[in-house]
Amino acid sequence: MLKAIIVAQQDRFFIPANIEKVINVADVVLVINNDYKSSLENKKTDFLRWFGPFQTAKMAFNQLSCVAKGFLDQTSGYRFYHGKYGIEHVARANGIDYLTCKNINDSELVNTILKLEPDLIVSFSAPQVIKKPLLSIPRFGIINVHGSYLPDYRGCFPSFWQLLNGEEYAGATVHIMSEKIDDGRIVVQDKVSISDCRTIFEVIARTKALGGDLVVRAISKIESGDLSTIANDASQGRYYTWPSKDDTKRFHKKGLRLV
Repeated sequence: MLKAIIVAQQDRFFIPANIEKVINVADVVLVINNDYKSSLENKKTDFLRWFGPFQTAKMAFNQLSCVAKGFLDQTSGYRFYHGKYGIEHVARANGIDYLTCKNINDSELVNTILKLEPDLIVSFSAPQVIKKPLLSIPRFGIINVHGSYLPDYRGCFPSFWQLLNGEEYAGATVHIMSEKIDDGRIVVQDKVSISDCRTIFEVIARTKALGGDLVVRAISKIESGDLSTIANDASQGRYYTWPSKDDTKRFHKKGLRLV
């Protein structure tokens, strides 16, 4: 089994299940919560501005429900939910070291990772650009899961843009990380239908589940000695930033919602 480290932003809905998928196929020795300023957990005021008080409150209620279930799970020794309501909980439920960092490129953290000698680092929607000192540590590099069929929908919040643009399909891509956003050659990718989705939450649920399955495929591929990749040509796809006021107006006009 490959020795792996997982880097993710906090998520209490989807990423814990994906971490569990990796634990089942790799020797995961550390889970890192990259609590960077651009993570979705740290954009609460933006969500209020984009989606209004009702939708934001509804999302907050769902989040608090997951926090409560995570606390109950922890106090029971993870007998109820087996760590599914937080990345810290899925790590602890499986006896894996866990830490939180504000800066994934911090020199002390990089040295800690260096000493662990990982074969692979898996990033689930890392909110921060990872620099060369860390990129060069794992034997097979760092693979990242992005919620689109790259090279299209690079950048921020692909679920919002795919829904707003009326796409029939969204996607997920596992790619080798570089120092550029959503750059690096593609290991595996696939598409999933979102034609019946009316909320961002539905799109994210489908692309995250697909992304976790693709990471398992990527690990299996690497373990078998198949290191083949395909080009990720940025000129062939669109890049999106965070939504503007006009973008969110168009979103609401279409009857689309956050949750």
